[in-house]
Amino acid sequence: MMQAYIRVDSSLEIGTGHVMRCLTLADNLRKRGVTVRFICREHDGHSADLIEENGFEVFLLPICHVNGTIQNQKQYSNWLGAPLVMDVSQTKEILKKERADLLIIDHYAIDEQWERNFRDVSKKIIVIDDLEDRKHDCDLLIDQNFHEDSKRRYQTLVPSHCKKFLGPSYALLREEFHEQWKKQKIREGSLRRILIFFGGIDQTNETGRAIESFLNLGRDDIQVDVVAGKSNPHIKELQTICQQYNNLHVYCQISNIAELMGQADLSIGAGGSTTWERCYLSLPSIVWSVAENQVEICKGLGRKKIIKYLGEKETIETNFITEQLADMISNETERHTMSQLSYHFMKDVLPRQQMMIEELIRLDD
Repeated sequence: MMQAYIRVDSSLEIGTGHVMRCLTLADNLRKRGVTVRFICREHDGHSADLIEENGFEVFLLPICHVNGTIQNQKQYSNWLGAPLVMDVSQTKEILKKERADLLIIDHYAIDEQWERNFRDVSKKIIVIDDLEDRKHDCDLLIDQNFHEDSKRRYQTLVPSHCKKFLGPSYALLREEFHEQWKKQKIREGSLRRILIFFGGIDQTNETGRAIESFLNLGRDDIQVDVVAGKSNPHIKELQTICQQYNNLHVYCQISNIAELMGQADLSIGAGGSTTWERCYLSLPSIVWSVAENQVEICKGLGRKKIIKYLGEKETIETNFITEQLADMISNETERHTMSQLSYHFMKDVLPRQQMMIEELIRLDD
């Protein structure tokens, strides 16, 4: 049986997006008979419990309070939670116990310095990335994000034999989204329901800002679903606010986010990987970026009118969000057009994802 290991982390700083997309990939591999195990660092806010709940074994590496050192990538070096040589040694010790057909890496603090150490213990190295800011020693690279000049990306950063799968058509979306897509319709008509979701952690409480912006409208005729992860440090505050209003409903760590997206007429959220879930289900969205690596992607999608991009979280005021939300609620034509554009932008996801997974598990290259 084919063996795959995934080196990925989550934390209060990193968020949960990397782990979530790796879980999607792991589930696809498991369906094809691959045994998948995770290797994660024990950061504050790690997702080992969630990974195990999904039926995967997790090797949890102890935290070390010495920053890693990645040349040209100091911004994310502390995300490794240990010096580079220590992380390599600890990870390699795990892989030596059983052969690895696939080693999958989704980590901003890892580059070719780390990866080249595993050529002797893994038949194939796969990297999931979206920064295009460092070299990789890999056989296959996945970057699911939107860039207006994607064909040139990573040209000098990966080996010549590396196969690249670039763009939202290769987004790693869970099965629940594919099932919802089959029955999803282009949005039209009046707005009755809004979904607010800013990822699994939302350290700066953008969820609270979005709720406040909506409440400023005084629209008790519109239902609002608020979703937060169990690691969200503001969850009790959010629950207290929502309990005061009959039309606000808060959910914590749910497994049916696709269903809620399907029911919504409009979403408010961040510019992370959830962007592709919303677009896939043709859901019009008001978006602001909560991390630097989201900015250019959001700007590009905004220019294409696939999302309504408000700007970076530090630059927008609550009253501005309220104004833009009021405009979207009243503008049925804009919402309908945005829904149509999202559908056409993402309609090839399922066949391309399946093709990518089959290519990933081929070992006869």
